[in-house]
Amino acid sequence: MVNAAWPPGEGPRGLAVADLVEQVGADGIGLPDSPRLFGDPIVLTERLLTGSTLPLVGPCVLGMGLRHPVTTAAALRTLAAEHPGRLLAVLARGESSVRNEGLTPPGLADHLHALAEVARAVGPAATDMVLLGAASGPRTVAGTATTLGGVLIDVGTEPSAVARAVRAARDARPDAVCWLFLRACATSSAADVDRVTAPLLGSCAARLAAAPEWYGVPPELVAELEELAAAHDYARHGRPNALAEASSAQARAATRDRFFLTGDRAAIAGRIAALLPPDVDGIVLAGAAGGLARGLGDTVGGVIDGLRPGSEDA
Repeated sequence: MVNAAWPPGEGPRGLAVADLVEQVGADGIGLPDSPRLFGDPIVLTERLLTGSTLPLVGPCVLGMGLRHPVTTAAALRTLAAEHPGRLLAVLARGESSVRNEGLTPPGLADHLHALAEVARAVGPAATDMVLLGAASGPRTVAGTATTLGGVLIDVGTEPSAVARAVRAARDARPDAVCWLFLRACATSSAADVDRVTAPLLGSCAARLAAAPEWYGVPPELVAELEELAAAHDYARHGRPNALAEASSAQARAATRDRFFLTGDRAAIAGRIAALLPPDVDGIVLAGAAGGLARGLGDTVGGVIDGLRPGSEDA
C-alpha cells in the first residue's frame, strides 16, 4: 500500500490517487490523519472505496490522541459494512497531530486502553477489515499485538531491527498480523536522497534517540541524534522544510541508514529482499518521503521486485 501523505502539489488528490496507485501496481492507499495538513481520512476512505476498485483503502494512521475510541469504532464498523474486506485501518497515538494541537500524546497504558476499547466496540466487524496498531518500541509492539492482533511495525529499514520487532509481536501473540511501515523512494543522486529524507529525518532521529539500545545506536551518537530530533518542526511534518538546520552530518547519515530505502529500482529491490522476514503480511510505503509521488513507479516496482523469490541474489 501507498500512504498518500504527500504535500499539496507533490502528488494527486482524490480519485486521481487511486488511478496513480493502480497504474504503478500497488494494492491500496493509506490516508493520513493530520487535521492541520490533510482532509479527514474517514471521509476520504469512503470516497475512495466507493470510487475505485482497489483491494484496500483506509486511514493510516488514525491518531487516537485526538479521537474517541467509540466514535472511531463506529466509523470503522460503518465502512466495513459498506465495503467488506476492503478496509484497512491503522490506529496510533498520533504524536505529531497531538503536539500540533498543544496536547501531550497519551502514555502507553492509556494508548493500549484506547486500542482495547476500539477492538471491543468494533466487535465481530473486525473480521471484515484489516485492523492494525502502529508501533515502534518493544513494549508498544508487544502490547499492540496482544490487544489488537495486528501491528504496523515502524522500526526503520535495518533487517535486525525489523526481525526483533516481528519477533516481539509474535512472542506476545503468535497469530499476530505483522505489516511494515517503510520510508522508501527511488533516487538517482545524493541531492535526491537529501530531498527524500528531509521531511521525515528529524522525526526518525527522535525514535533512535528515545530507544538507542532497541535500534543498536552507539551511546556516543545519542546526543547528536537528540539535536537532530529537536530540529524537526511537527507543524511542517512531512514537508520539505520540516527540518531546521542541524549540525551533525553523522547523525543525519545514521538516521538515513536506519530508516530509509533509497537508490534506483534495483537497489530498492535488493534491500527489500534482504529486509523482509518471510512471514510479514504487508507493507505500507510512507507517502511523506519527499517526492515519492513523482517516483512512485520505480519505488513500488522495486518493492515488488524485492518480494519475488530469488531477488536477494539479483
